[in-house]
Amino acid sequence: MKKESLDTLVVGGGLAGSILTWKLMQQGVRTHIVFDPKIPSASHVAAGLMNPVTGQRLVLQEHAKTLLETSKSFYQSLEEYFHTSFYFEKPMLRYLRNQKEEMAWKKRQSNVDYDDYLEATAHPKCLLQHHTAYLDTQSLLRCLHEAFESRDMLSHATIHYDEIDSQSTSICWQHLSAQRIIFCEGWRGQCNPWFQYLPFQPSKGEILDLQTSSQLPEHIINSGRWLLPMHDGRLRLGASYNCHPPLNESITSHAKESLLTDLKQMPVALEHVEVMKQQAGVRPNTLDKQPFLGVHPEDSKIAILNGFGSKGSMLIPYYADILMEYIQQQKALPQHVDIRRYSCA
Repeated sequence: MKKESLDTLVVGGGLAGSILTWKLMQQGVRTHIVFDPKIPSASHVAAGLMNPVTGQRLVLQEHAKTLLETSKSFYQSLEEYFHTSFYFEKPMLRYLRNQKEEMAWKKRQSNVDYDDYLEATAHPKCLLQHHTAYLDTQSLLRCLHEAFESRDMLSHATIHYDEIDSQSTSICWQHLSAQRIIFCEGWRGQCNPWFQYLPFQPSKGEILDLQTSSQLPEHIINSGRWLLPMHDGRLRLGASYNCHPPLNESITSHAKESLLTDLKQMPVALEHVEVMKQQAGVRPNTLDKQPFLGVHPEDSKIAILNGFGSKGSMLIPYYADILMEYIQQQKALPQHVDIRRYSCA
């Protein structure tokens, strides 16, 4: 049987793999994406929060302006194409919970880089964060996957690594022959034989979808946990954090109870709160908190786009472009994301 010839085979149907596939397709690159819909993806669970200032130290994401502009432009172009809303801008109220956070805020007030992102409010322990938003990842992925399927460029399958033949001048898998393969597997990338040397540090997170009789708050609320009022009338509450193995996508009563207990301590009054759904996902975090981009040091036909942790919605559109420029134009990767910062020896 003659194999179908491609430029790129993408493995993984989460945000990274799907956005990369779309961008390649838009450039006319012959691309095929493979993933098993029965295997849970963190992207399908993620709240899609886009927050450029995070952590107790209120750290501004490097290149935040560029990242936000790139992601906003990309998602709005998809909204126009699919005639569906995915991207929702919504400011955030950030409550300072302890002296460490208060000291961080005092320090940031004298840094002009933060002027466009953080604003004092009448409440001495509450900040207004600008340029925050959320992405409806489930709707976006559904539209992208349907578009790929309609073009016969999607396979629902589990790729077993020993089925991939990389010994010749191309990559061969089943009926497909490609010039390169790009792995976008999320936290399961730590088991990939070509990239298992990379220091993944995955963490499990659980979130709750809530319903309330109260009017939804106008802002995203961040008080240790985040509370996200969504466009469809739901509230999302998250997220728990667990980095202890074994990691899986099973929901737990402990996380549910912990989230609901913390909700009662949040500065928002909600009546008749009902849990509609509980979901769990595993974030593909990395040791140095930076993504993994690049080609395998011993086989340039094999590449990776992974390791975005909980910031995928904000980071992936930009870094997918960066990886494409590296592969297609030999443009150097930024050192902080280039996998050559780690040795495979």
